[in-house]
Amino acid sequence: MPNPSDADLLHRLEEGEKSAFGELYDRYYSRVYGYCFRLLGDRDRVEDIVQTVFLKALESVASLDRPELFYYWLFSIARNEVYAGFRKSRTNTTVQLTDEVWDTNTPQDIYAEQETAIHLEKALDHLKPEYREILILRHFERLSYVEIAAVTGDSLSAVESRLFKARKVLVKLLGPYMEERSKS
Repeated sequence: MPNPSDADLLHRLEEGEKSAFGELYDRYYSRVYGYCFRLLGDRDRVEDIVQTVFLKALESVASLDRPELFYYWLFSIARNEVYAGFRKSRTNTTVQLTDEVWDTNTPQDIYAEQETAIHLEKALDHLKPEYREILILRHFERLSYVEIAAVTGDSLSAVESRLFKARKVLVKLLGPYMEERSKS
Protein backbone atom coordinates (compact mmCIF):
# COMPACT_ATOMS: atom_id res chain seq x y z
CA MET A 1 0.00 0.00 0.00
CA PRO A 2 1.72 3.23 -1.16
CA ASN A 3 0.25 5.68 1.41
CA PRO A 4 -1.71 3.87 4.12
CA SER A 5 -4.19 5.79 6.23
CA ASP A 6 -3.65 6.34 9.93
CA ALA A 7 -6.37 3.77 10.61
CA ASP A 8 -4.56 1.21 8.41
CA LEU A 9 -1.29 1.82 10.24
CA LEU A 10 -2.99 1.51 13.62
CA HIS A 11 -4.61 -1.74 12.53
CA ARG A 12 -1.19 -3.07 11.47
CA LEU A 13 0.22 -1.98 14.84
CA GLU A 14 -2.62 -3.76 16.62
CA GLU A 15 -1.66 -6.93 14.72
CA GLY A 16 1.87 -6.66 16.08
CA GLU A 17 3.68 -4.81 13.29
CA LYS A 18 5.81 -2.38 15.33
CA SER A 19 7.11 -0.56 12.24
CA ALA A 20 3.59 0.81 11.65
CA PHE A 21 4.04 3.18 14.58
CA GLY A 22 7.36 4.27 13.10
CA GLU A 23 5.47 5.31 9.97
CA LEU A 24 3.05 7.34 12.09
CA TYR A 25 6.01 8.89 13.89
CA ASP A 26 7.64 9.84 10.59
CA ARG A 27 4.35 11.19 9.28
CA TYR A 28 3.61 13.47 12.23
CA TYR A 29 6.92 14.24 13.96
CA SER A 30 7.61 17.52 12.19
CA ARG A 31 4.05 18.80 12.60
CA VAL A 32 3.94 17.98 16.31
CA TYR A 33 7.42 19.46 16.74
CA GLY A 34 6.41 22.65 14.90
CA TYR A 35 3.23 23.02 16.93
CA CYS A 36 5.09 22.60 20.23
CA PHE A 37 7.95 24.84 19.16
CA ARG A 38 5.65 27.67 18.17
CA LEU A 39 4.05 27.50 21.60
CA LEU A 40 7.25 27.11 23.64
CA GLY A 41 10.14 28.43 21.54
CA ASP A 42 12.70 26.28 23.38
CA ARG A 43 14.18 23.54 21.18
CA ASP A 44 15.46 21.41 24.08
CA ARG A 45 12.13 21.44 25.93
CA VAL A 46 10.25 20.83 22.70
CA GLU A 47 12.38 17.81 21.81
CA ASP A 48 11.67 16.30 25.22
CA ILE A 49 7.97 17.02 24.95
CA VAL A 50 7.69 15.57 21.43
CA GLN A 51 9.38 12.36 22.55
CA THR A 52 7.00 12.18 25.51
CA VAL A 53 4.03 12.73 23.20
CA PHE A 54 4.97 9.83 20.97
CA LEU A 55 5.77 7.56 23.92
CA LYS A 56 2.40 8.30 25.51
CA ALA A 57 0.70 7.75 22.18
CA LEU A 58 2.39 4.38 21.75
CA GLU A 59 1.57 3.34 25.31
CA SER A 60 -2.11 4.24 25.06
CA VAL A 61 -2.90 3.76 21.37
CA ALA A 62 -5.06 0.75 22.25
CA SER A 63 -7.44 3.10 24.06
CA LEU A 64 -8.11 5.09 20.87
CA ASP A 65 -11.69 4.25 19.90
CA ARG A 66 -11.68 5.89 16.48
CA PRO A 67 -8.39 5.31 14.63
CA GLU A 68 -9.36 7.80 11.93
CA LEU A 69 -9.01 10.53 14.59
CA PHE A 70 -5.40 9.62 15.42
CA TYR A 71 -4.04 12.99 14.24
CA TYR A 72 -6.35 14.98 16.52
CA TRP A 73 -5.75 12.60 19.40
CA LEU A 74 -1.98 12.97 18.95
CA PHE A 75 -2.25 16.77 18.93
CA SER A 76 -4.39 16.59 22.07
CA ILE A 77 -1.58 14.69 23.78
CA ALA A 78 0.90 17.31 22.54
CA ARG A 79 -1.32 20.11 23.80
CA ASN A 80 -1.62 18.50 27.22
CA GLU A 81 2.16 18.07 27.46
CA VAL A 82 2.80 21.70 26.46
CA TYR A 83 0.30 23.01 28.99
CA ALA A 84 1.77 20.73 31.64
CA GLY A 85 5.11 22.35 30.84
CA PHE A 86 3.54 25.79 31.23
CA ARG A 87 2.18 24.80 34.62
CA LYS A 88 5.57 23.45 35.71
CA SER A 89 7.56 26.48 34.67
CA ARG A 90 4.85 29.10 35.23
CA THR A 91 6.41 31.15 32.44
CA ASN A 92 5.31 32.29 29.05
CA THR A 93 8.34 31.73 26.87
CA THR A 94 9.07 33.76 23.78
CA VAL A 95 8.15 32.25 20.45
CA GLN A 96 11.08 32.49 18.08
CA LEU A 97 10.04 32.93 14.45
CA THR A 98 12.67 32.06 11.90
CA ASP A 99 13.40 33.60 8.54
CA GLU A 100 12.07 30.47 6.79
CA VAL A 101 8.56 31.40 7.88
CA TRP A 102 8.80 34.68 5.97
CA ASP A 103 10.88 33.59 2.95
CA THR A 104 10.45 36.07 0.06
CA ASN A 105 12.39 36.97 -3.08
CA THR A 106 13.68 40.54 -2.85
CA PRO A 107 15.99 42.03 -0.22
CA GLN A 108 13.44 44.75 0.53
CA ASP A 109 10.72 42.15 1.04
CA ILE A 110 13.02 40.09 3.23
CA TYR A 111 13.81 43.11 5.41
CA ALA A 112 10.13 44.10 5.68
CA GLU A 113 9.12 40.56 6.56
CA GLN A 114 11.90 40.21 9.13
CA GLU A 115 10.75 43.43 10.75
CA THR A 116 7.17 42.18 10.72
CA ALA A 117 8.30 38.86 12.24
CA ILE A 118 9.98 40.72 15.09
CA HIS A 119 6.83 42.69 15.82
CA LEU A 120 4.64 39.60 15.44
CA GLU A 121 6.92 37.69 17.81
CA LYS A 122 6.64 40.46 20.39
CA ALA A 123 2.87 40.57 19.99
CA LEU A 124 2.53 36.79 20.29
CA ASP A 125 4.71 36.95 23.38
CA HIS A 126 2.11 39.15 25.06
CA LEU A 127 -0.83 36.85 24.32
CA LYS A 128 -2.22 34.38 26.81
CA PRO A 129 -1.06 30.83 25.97
CA GLU A 130 -4.57 29.78 24.91
CA TYR A 131 -4.75 32.71 22.46
CA ARG A 132 -1.30 31.96 21.11
CA GLU A 133 -2.23 28.30 20.72
CA ILE A 134 -5.44 28.97 18.81
CA LEU A 135 -3.66 31.31 16.39
CA ILE A 136 -0.91 28.74 15.82
CA LEU A 137 -3.39 25.93 15.15
CA ARG A 138 -5.43 28.06 12.77
CA HIS A 139 -2.76 30.02 10.91
CA PHE A 140 0.40 27.92 11.14
CA GLU A 141 -1.10 24.44 11.21
CA ARG A 142 -4.03 25.52 9.01
CA LEU A 143 -6.57 23.50 10.97
CA SER A 144 -10.28 24.10 10.53
CA TYR A 145 -12.40 25.21 13.48
CA VAL A 146 -13.74 21.67 13.83
CA GLU A 147 -10.21 20.26 13.83
CA ILE A 148 -9.11 22.80 16.45
CA ALA A 149 -12.07 21.80 18.61
CA ALA A 150 -10.97 18.16 18.28
CA VAL A 151 -7.42 19.03 19.37
CA THR A 152 -8.35 21.32 22.26
CA GLY A 153 -11.44 19.46 23.44
CA ASP A 154 -13.47 22.66 23.25
CA SER A 155 -16.82 23.23 21.59
CA LEU A 156 -16.92 24.78 18.14
CA SER A 157 -18.42 27.98 19.56
CA ALA A 158 -15.63 28.20 22.17
CA VAL A 159 -13.02 27.85 19.39
CA GLU A 160 -14.72 30.56 17.33
CA SER A 161 -14.95 32.85 20.33
CA ARG A 162 -11.34 32.32 21.43
CA LEU A 163 -10.04 32.81 17.88
CA PHE A 164 -12.03 36.03 17.56
CA LYS A 165 -10.67 37.33 20.87
CA ALA A 166 -7.11 36.26 20.03
CA ARG A 167 -7.21 38.04 16.68
CA LYS A 168 -8.69 41.13 18.29
CA VAL A 169 -5.88 41.29 20.87
CA LEU A 170 -3.25 40.60 18.20
CA VAL A 171 -4.59 43.39 15.98
CA LYS A 172 -4.58 45.75 18.95
CA LEU A 173 -0.98 44.85 19.77
CA LEU A 174 0.15 45.18 16.14
CA GLY A 175 -1.89 48.35 15.48
CA PRO A 176 0.84 50.91 16.25
CA TYR A 177 3.38 49.01 14.15
CA MET A 178 1.00 48.68 11.20
CA GLU A 179 0.15 52.41 11.34
CA GLU A 180 3.85 53.29 11.41
CA ARG A 181 4.59 50.93 8.53
CA SER A 182 1.79 52.34 6.36
CA LYS A 183 3.20 55.87 6.81
CA SER A 184 6.59 54.87 5.42
